[in-house]
Amino acid sequence: MDESTVAAAVDELRRPLRADGADLVLVRADPRTALIELRLDLTAVGCADCVLPPDRLAQVVEAVLRRDIPEEFELVLHDPRRP
Repeated sequence: MDESTVAAAVDELRRPLRADGADLVLVRADPRTALIELRLDLTAVGCADCVLPPDRLAQVVEAVLRRDIPEEFELVLHDPRRP
């Protein structure tokens, strides 16, 4: 798992989120543990419900990452809207 490939995929995912004032932050991409950790930042969002719903966001993020990263990995997505 190449961190620059992960970063490029995350950048692609960030664009539509930024239109709603949100952002997706790459916390870490660890090739030793095959862990990708992301955090949804809603600091500048006026309406958190206007951002892609949590379950759908997780599906989209995982689909894009799996498309671009052939190796197996674990995805951790921190979404402040989830309890």
